Amino acid sequence: MLGYIRAHKPEMKFKDYELYKGVYCTLCKALGKRYGFIPRFILSYDFTFFAMVRMAVRNQCPGFKQSHCSFNPAKKCLDCNCDNEDIAYTADVTILMMYHKLCDNIQDSGFFKRFLCKLIMPYAKHLYKKACKRTGDICKVLEAQMARQQEIEKRNGNLDEAADPSAVMLSELLVHNIECEEKESLRKFGYMVGRWVYITDAVNDCEEDIKDGSFNPLKKRADDENFTEYCEEMMNLTIGEAIISYKRLKIFRFDDILTNILYDGVYSVTQKVLKKGGTENEKSV
Repeated sequence: MLGYIRAHKPEMKFKDYELYKGVYCTLCKALGKRYGFIPRFILSYDFTFFAMVRMAVRNQCPGFKQSHCSFNPAKKCLDCNCDNEDIAYTADVTILMMYHKLCDNIQDSGFFKRFLCKLIMPYAKHLYKKACKRTGDICKVLEAQMARQQEIEKRNGNLDEAADPSAVMLSELLVHNIECEEKESLRKFGYMVGRWVYITDAVNDCEEDIKDGSFNPLKKRADDENFTEYCEEMMNLTIGEAIISYKRLKIFRFDDILTNILYDGVYSVTQKVLKKGGTENEKSV
C-alpha cells in the first residue's frame, strides 16, 4: 500500500489523533521487534488504517498504555501492545506488501528504479520468507493475484481488470483469520478500498508512466477532455461503495477515526491527486 489512506488531521479531535498516532507508533515498534530496524522506514498510514479496521470489528481490544517513541525516547506516545494479534499481523502484512511492491517495480519500472529494487531484493526476500511462515496460506493468495496482475499488464488490460488483483489482495488480507459480524461486508469493504488505492495511484502516476512507457490503464484516456472528471467519478464511486459496506459493519471502537479517514482523508487525497498533479507519500505522524 502506498500511503494514500490517511486521516485528515484538521478535522480530528485531539484524543482521536493520539489514538491514531498510538497505533502507528505501535506498528513501528512491532516491525522493529519482528523484522529489525530497517523495515520501520516502510511503514505508512495505510497499515495504520488496516490495523484499526481489524481491531474495530472485534469484541475485545487490548487497550492502550503510555509509552515512549523508539526513535526519540523523550517523546511520549500511546502503545496498544506489539503482541496484539492484529498489530503483529499488520506488521507481517507490511513485509508481504513491501516484497510484492518491489517485484512489481522490477517488472514495470525504468532502469534506475529497477536496478535499486534488485539491489534490495535479497534482503526483502529474506524478510518475506519469515513473514510467510507467520501468515500461512495468505502468501499463496497474494502470489496468485500478483501473477494475475502481471498477466493483465502484459495484455494491456483496462482499469477494471487492472484494479481487481490489488482489490482482491486487500480484501483477503483484511478478513484473514478474523471472526466478526458481517464478514462478507468486511471483505467487500476491503475490496473497494483496495480498488480505490489502485485507481488513485494510477491517476497520480499517469503522467510519469506516459513519459517512461510504464503500464497504466488510464493512459488510453489521458488525452480526453473530461479525463479529470472521469478519474474523480471513478474514485468517488469506488470509495462510496466502500462506505456503504463500512456502514453494514458492527464497529466496536475507532469509528470517529475511521469515518474521518473515509470521508475527510479520502477527499483531501483525491483533491490533491486530481488538482495538484500528485500528492506526497506522507508516512509519518
